[in-house]
Amino acid sequence: MRRLHIQFYLAILATLVVFAVCSALFLGLAGHVRVNPSGAEYAARLAQTLLPPDGAPAAQQQKTMRELHENLDADMALYDRGGRLIGATENMPAISASRLGARGWAFVHGDAFWVLPLQDGRRLVVRHHSMHPSVGWHVFVVPIAIVLAFALGAYPIARRLTRRLARLQSGVEQLGRGDLATRVPVEGRDEVAALARSFNQSAERIGELMQAQKLLLANCSHELRTPLARIRLGIERLADGADGATRTELARSIAELDALIGEMLLASRLDALKTLDRTEDLDLLALAAEEAAYFDRSVEGRPVIVRGDPALLRRLVRNLLDNARRHGGGATRVFVRGDAGRAELIVEDRGPGVAAADRERLFEPFYRVEVPTSTERGFGLGLSISRQIARAHGGDITCLPVESGSRFLVSLPAVAAG
Repeated sequence: MRRLHIQFYLAILATLVVFAVCSALFLGLAGHVRVNPSGAEYAARLAQTLLPPDGAPAAQQQKTMRELHENLDADMALYDRGGRLIGATENMPAISASRLGARGWAFVHGDAFWVLPLQDGRRLVVRHHSMHPSVGWHVFVVPIAIVLAFALGAYPIARRLTRRLARLQSGVEQLGRGDLATRVPVEGRDEVAALARSFNQSAERIGELMQAQKLLLANCSHELRTPLARIRLGIERLADGADGATRTELARSIAELDALIGEMLLASRLDALKTLDRTEDLDLLALAAEEAAYFDRSVEGRPVIVRGDPALLRRLVRNLLDNARRHGGGATRVFVRGDAGRAELIVEDRGPGVAAADRERLFEPFYRVEVPTSTERGFGLGLSISRQIARAHGGDITCLPVESGSRFLVSLPAVAAG
């Protein structure tokens, strides 16, 4: 497997190599045109004053050019009016006069030549050594130095970036092995840091869910023992002939066990619920009035339309009313109102109230506050399920302090108020 930091590093180096090659080629091409015209023209004009006249013998002209070459260290050639070569120095390449032009610079086969027309019609062509294109090893020194500098500086940067990804990968592997306490350090403010932060939040959420699941299973095992023990005792009595009280107790235990299983299944389904299975517009006032009728209670307020699952919202209202019946002697007031795009359902009772430290814990699964005036002992799941339902509908439920008794406030998004 190719490491990500190696891929980053190779990509950077490849870019720098291309840069170095292009730079070297550019410097090499620039060497072809980096000439000194003033020096070459000076040599050509000086040669014009020293050359024999146009009618002088060719050997004399050749001898003069050889002397100029030795004194001036310049390669040159002399052409007559018709472009025929009169003479040239030893290292001067043979070039057709038609390719040199009448005056000025001419570039042939990568060499630079200065063409100077003489007054008698001849043309003197000079190639000075300073004009020779020279692309040696020194042209590559600067690009190679740049590549080496970047190579040394880029590796720590690439390694630092991918080292954080490697730590994130290690954290994912540890979490996959069951270590729910795994967290990765959040370094920097870039995308990798955001990814590490998201991983930590996800790991924390998974840990909370697993802890809640363990707590649910532990409480379920505890709660199931009581009805199961009663059922076992009742079955033992059946062997000797059961009376009516035993049969009644056995039926009650079975019903209690069935209700507990139903509560647990609903709590698990709500915990895994991403979207509501069924939604429709509902009048919260009418829905609350229908449920309150089973508890011989009336509902005050005005109609407020909410959107949600009718069965779940009925269960929410029923749980609140049943909680008030069990622990508060029954609901004393049920009120529905709409305010600022929210629908609110309030259920009050005249029970002993709830201490400030217990108001939030009331909504934990299987948490129960011992109330001396309670007529029945519940499972501790009713309020927890009610909060799950409210949050599944985009709302929430809270326990508010009052002078006497308890007040539960359900807040839901309102569609419209009538």
